[in-house]
Amino acid sequence: MTDISKLDGPNYRIWSLLVKRLLQSRGLWDVVEPLPKAPREQAGEQVLAPRDPPTPPAADFEVRDAEASCLIMELCGAVPLGLIVSIECARDQWTRLRKFYGPSFGQYQGLRVEFEEFAAKVAWTPKGWAQIIGELEALQERIGEVPGGVRPGAVEMLGVLNQVAKEAGGEYGKLAGYLRLKGEYTYETMVTSLVSLEWEEAGSKVGGAAGSSGRNWGGIKWGGGRQ
Repeated sequence: MTDISKLDGPNYRIWSLLVKRLLQSRGLWDVVEPLPKAPREQAGEQVLAPRDPPTPPAADFEVRDAEASCLIMELCGAVPLGLIVSIECARDQWTRLRKFYGPSFGQYQGLRVEFEEFAAKVAWTPKGWAQIIGELEALQERIGEVPGGVRPGAVEMLGVLNQVAKEAGGEYGKLAGYLRLKGEYTYETMVTSLVSLEWEEAGSKVGGAAGSSGRNWGGIKWGGGRQ
């Protein structure tokens, strides 16, 4: 049915990420992890028509819950399956598996320290930006998996990524300043710009003079002023 290996315990972290993506792709993740509720209207405010589709009726929810539950059980090995086979609710199944195999809150501080020291440990290694960003986002996911833990947000992620860029030096270290000038200093823009700059540098090594006329990514032209 899928290429996801069954849960055996030690592979929980990767397994949970892959199963989450699978449930999301089938529109079932909100059964396991409910979407946040919209804020209540303030007194006197005009009530606007909801943009999101209405909540599915109870009967539809029960069907989707059963689908999610069956999918989770199908992807469990014998021992994990024994822990949840008597539980009918997909959300409770997921919670129990996370309790047994996921990181404990005692690990939260260690993961936070790892997050805060990420830039110093990476320094400037032979790793490409795509790999560095992937490792940072994987660490973010691991922190978010800890029950009671707080997943680092975009501002924290941007701060760490900027620290790595400063460690890299050169034009990477100047990138945050250019993005601030353009009013585009966000995590998504930083990611795109770092990868684009890396590609530009690789292209200049191959094309020689082709890369010397000024790099252009995110609306910034290096060596030629802003566009």
